Parts: sequence; C-alpha cells; structure tokens
Amino acid sequence: MKKTSVAIAVSGLIASNAFAQMQLEEVVVTAQKRAQSLQDVPIAISAFTSDDLNRINTATLADLQYSTPNLTVSPNGRSNSSIGIRGVSDFSRNPGYDNRVGVYVDGLFVGRSAAANQATLDLERIEVLRGPQGTLFGKNTVAGAISLTTKAPTNELHGFVKAEIGNYSRQAITAMVNAPLSESLFAKVMINDTQRDGHVRNLFTGGDLNGLDDQSIRLQLRYENDTTNATLSVDRDERKAPFHGREALVDAPAYAPNPYEVRFDEPQRQDIELEGLSLVVNHSLDNGMEFSSLTGYRKTDFSNNAEEDYTDSQVITSAFSRVTSSLGEVSEHTSQEFRWVSAASDTMDYTVGLYYFDQTNESDSSAALLGGVASVSVPAKVDVTSYAAYLHGNVQLSEKLQFTGGVRYTYEKKDVQFDISDTTGLFTNASYADNFSTDDISPKLGLNYFMSDDTMLYASYGRGFKSGGWNVDFVSTLEQLAFGDESVNSAEVGIKTTLWDGRARINLAYFDAQYDDFQVRQFVELSNGGTVATLTNAGEVTSSGIEADIEVLLTENLTFWATYGYTDSEFDSFKDGGGAGIDYDGNKLADAPETTYSIAIEARFPVASGEVVAQVDYNYRDDFFTNPNNAAINTVKSYDLANARIGYEPNSGGWSVHAWVKNLADNDDIIYASRSFLGLPRGTYIEPRMTGLTLQYHFGE
Repeated sequence: MKKTSVAIAVSGLIASNAFAQMQLEEVVVTAQKRAQSLQDVPIAISAFTSDDLNRINTATLADLQYSTPNLTVSPNGRSNSSIGIRGVSDFSRNPGYDNRVGVYVDGLFVGRSAAANQATLDLERIEVLRGPQGTLFGKNTVAGAISLTTKAPTNELHGFVKAEIGNYSRQAITAMVNAPLSESLFAKVMINDTQRDGHVRNLFTGGDLNGLDDQSIRLQLRYENDTTNATLSVDRDERKAPFHGREALVDAPAYAPNPYEVRFDEPQRQDIELEGLSLVVNHSLDNGMEFSSLTGYRKTDFSNNAEEDYTDSQVITSAFSRVTSSLGEVSEHTSQEFRWVSAASDTMDYTVGLYYFDQTNESDSSAALLGGVASVSVPAKVDVTSYAAYLHGNVQLSEKLQFTGGVRYTYEKKDVQFDISDTTGLFTNASYADNFSTDDISPKLGLNYFMSDDTMLYASYGRGFKSGGWNVDFVSTLEQLAFGDESVNSAEVGIKTTLWDGRARINLAYFDAQYDDFQVRQFVELSNGGTVATLTNAGEVTSSGIEADIEVLLTENLTFWATYGYTDSEFDSFKDGGGAGIDYDGNKLADAPETTYSIAIEARFPVASGEVVAQVDYNYRDDFFTNPNNAAINTVKSYDLANARIGYEPNSGGWSVHAWVKNLADNDDIIYASRSFLGLPRGTYIEPRMTGLTLQYHFGE
C-alpha cells in the first residue's frame, strides 16, 4: 500500500513537473527598431513566426487577414489590394495618391499598393502593427504598418524543397539553398514557381480566369565579423495570368448570373512585376550602441486590362456598349536610412534616425467605348522627395513605471504632370502641372506600467501623417484635382499578460483615432449613368474599438488561438459627400467591418517516430460597405470561412507532408461588392474550396 502511494506521488510529481515545463515560446519583434519580447512592446501587434505562417498555410499577406484583429485585405484585383487596419483602408489607385498602411521588407518600404500583397516565402516573421506608426515608420502609416523579416543567410549548409499539388491543377515548388562561401561570407538563394488554373469560367471563350502563374527569386549575400554584418539582397517577383476580380451581379443570361461565370469578349489580364535591391549594414560600436544603414531600391510595374460592360455582346446598343479599361503604372523609388540604437539599459534606451526617400510614379491608363470609337487617356507622372529625422526612447521612471516618447519631423515635396484627352464626352480635356511641399511633426507619448514580470499595462498617444496629392484619374473637371494633407491623433490603452505559468498569452487593446482632413477616394454616379473617380478631403473621421489576441497551450499536444476585433469607423463630418447638399455625416467608412474574429485549434498526436498534426480554424467577418455612400449596391453581407490541415512530421525533422483544405464548406459568399463604371452591380466571390498536398524536404539542419 505504501509502495503504491509512493509510486502515485512520484508519478504525480513527474507529471506536475512536465506540466510546469510547458510554456509558449517567446516571440521577439523589432517594432521599436530593436529586438524585444512581444510582451514588452507597448504597441498592439500581431506577430507570426515561420511556424505560424506554415500552420496558417499562407501564400501572401492577404492570407493573414483572418488571423489578425481588425485587418482587412479587400480584393481590388491582384494588382491593387486595399489593405486596412482598424477600419481605415485604401490603396494607391493612381500615381497622385498613397496607401494608408506601409508594408516593409527587412526594414525597407516596398512602395505602392501593387507591391503590398507580398509573398510569404522563407520568412522569419511578420509583424502587423495596428494603429498609426508615424514616429518610427513615418508617413503613410496612418492606419498601421506591416513588417516582413526574411531569414538571413547563415554559416551552415542547409536548404529545403517544398512541392505542392492541388485541385484546379495546382502545382507549386519552392526551393532554398544556403551555403557558406568562407568563414565570414554566406550566400542564399530562394526560388518559387506556382501554377494553377482559374476557377472562373468565361462562357464566351471557354477559357478560365483568376488562375495563378507566379514566379519569384531572392538572392542574398551576407558578410559577418565580430562587430559588423552586411546583407545584400536582390529579389524579383512576377505574377501574370488571365484575371478579372469582379463578376456582374445581374440576374440575366447576358451577364452570366451564376457564381464563377462571366461573359467577356475582351482579353482580361493583371500582370505585376516587382524588383528590389537592398543593402543592410549593422555595426556594433565600442560603447554598445549599434549603427545601421539601410539602402534600398524598388520597382513596381503593373498593368490591368478589363472589360467594363460585363457582356459578350458585339452589338453597339448605347453609348456604353463594348467598354474596356486599361490601367498601368510603373513606380520606382530609392531610400536611405541611417539609424543609431543605444545599448540596452535598465534606466534608458533610445533610437535616433535619418531618412531619405525619392520616388517616381508614372501611369498610362485609358478606357474605350463603342469598341474603341471613343476613348479617354490619363497619362500622369508624380515625383516625390521626402526627408525625415526621428528620435524615440524609453525612460525607466521607477522599478515598475516606464515612459515612452518620440518625435519625427518630415519634409516632403511633390511634382505632377497630368494630361487627360477625351473623345467620349464624359470627361474633360486638359493639361495640368503643379507642385507643393509640406512638413509635419509626429510625436509619440506613453506610459507603461509593469505590474509583474508577466503583465504590462500601457497607455499611449501618437500622431500620423499622410501628405496630399492629386487625383490624376478619369475626372470630369480639374476643380478638385488637388487634395490636402491628412493627419490622425490616436490614443491607445492595453494590457499584455502571460498567464498559467507561461502557457497562456492574452493581449487586449482599446483604441480611439481622430482623423482630420481625411482623404476620401470614391466612385460617384453621374447623371448620364456613368461614373467618375473623385478624391477629396472629408471633414473628420473617428475610428474606435477593441482588440484581443489570445494563445493558450491547453496541453502538451493541444494549442488554441483566438482573435477578436471590434471597430466603429464613421464620418463625423463629410459635407456634400454625395454632391451639393448631400452630406455623408454619420456614414460608415469603406471596407470597415464592425466585428471580426477567428478561432483555431491544433492537435499533435505522437505516432511511430513522429507526430500527426491536425488543425482547424474558423473565421468570421461582419457586413461592411465598400463606398462612403453606404448604398445597397456597395454592401457586403457577413460571411465566414473554415479551413483545415492534417499532416505527419517525423521527429528527425528531415521531411513532412500535409494535406489541406481552404474554404472547407465550399461557400460561394460575395466578399466584395461595388458599382461598375456603367452602373452595374458587380462582386467578387470567395474562392471555392481549394485542396492540396504539400511535401517538404529539409537537408543540412
């Protein structure tokens, strides 16, 4: 009896110790330009490690929107994804207008919206910073910033090959090789090729649309010694396939009313070419400070050819018969940042930086009516030069209380040359040149209270800035071509806590952001039935809400994730938003669902020298509008999405195999709805059920 009791006690103690040793892995981020634990950074951040990206089965940034509170990526075609955070979104539709969410790769800005939906290949992590990031990241981050960090070359020979097959004839292969060239010089190459047939059928040609034909390559060379490391990166990404993001939502045979069917008699394409070159140098000084130089060049080239009448009729029955559009833009920019980061200290740390940015955006867009009998073209060129200096730091006021503060000064100059030539009678004919300069001071203030080693409370105030520009688009007048700067003052309070002996991580935040001179891009209906693109400064906008990010290690083999976001984003004042005497005061912002949430659970079952891994996730998105007019034609109903993944991972780590399903229920919900140029209701359906098998082989690790 005594032996049995002792055995039970020892067994219980062993189990208890094993239970106590179960902890979530620490997540390290660089949101404040230095390596810190996610739980010590007073910013609402969703961070995804490389393991997380594999678990979620991401291909591009857009795949993270369902796992991040209050993040939206609206499908404005593959060339211009509209990214929004906390109910504030947009995309750089024309050369005179900038996006509101900055996307960065290895600390360097990627540029225009066509480059924003980055592929998530061979990454160390992704950080989604919610809310204005004006002090450390600068202009055009009035809604937030997304930072991607690639895996740097190392001094060991290793690599992997990843192959995928799936329905719609999906075939993809990704390969990476890392090799030391000497004791201090390492090289790395990563390539990817993805092919997939389209899931939308063109009843006129018999062909398919919305497939994949993507290729990418990244080359990296890294030098390291005791005090210095330097990484040279070159990358190229091509995406080309017959593509059209919208379908007519008209219940008539001429418009192919069924989901995933269209009737187009004109070629449909969206092609994107992205190129980048960067050199990042980090040098440790004798006093413990680190100096960094980030030099970058990026080029974005996209073109979009689309049919606007959504029918295959060759007969001209009205002025709006046989309408096509061609959008294209080439953007190039160079940037240079110098940064000094102080040594870690128990009393004070700081970061000082200087920034230079030079960009040229050039477009050659056009549209044709009556099969080309009448047309309009809007070539434009915008040059941007920007300078900035910033200071950010943390001061320990007491053992538990910390002050965070910073400020950024930005000066920016822009020049425009715009010509519009019209024979349709819908637009204007003019030539226009202009320039302006502006500057801004963006401060950041905050207090952080560390209740314990596991819990931090924080409260902060920050300002963001987005410069004005010109609506160089299909316009009917030059009267409102220019628009002014936009600014935001944002307050945030939050708690970050680690519970249950390190097995649970819960991060909560409340935010309230007040936007002044909010830049509003919308499509306004004309009396003749057509549409004109307008861009104006509304009066004021408020976006407020709450967010939750939760991860719990339920058992040694069971992990649970949950996110929740609530956003109330509306125009406090938007006089004459729908024309003279038609105010949009109180209307909701575009692409701003009130509620988003997700839950996911992963189970790992030990079997024969390995583990069977199974995961399922469920995601919900509330109704939202796609235009400030909040009209029914621009309304998206709430929808949900479920995904699943199961696989085998041997203990050796040399290989793995996973089967996966996206859109498990095979829903055909409309995830974007809008009014076409000709006044037709149109929409984008969620992709049908996608299934696949992924086999990955690692060597040298």
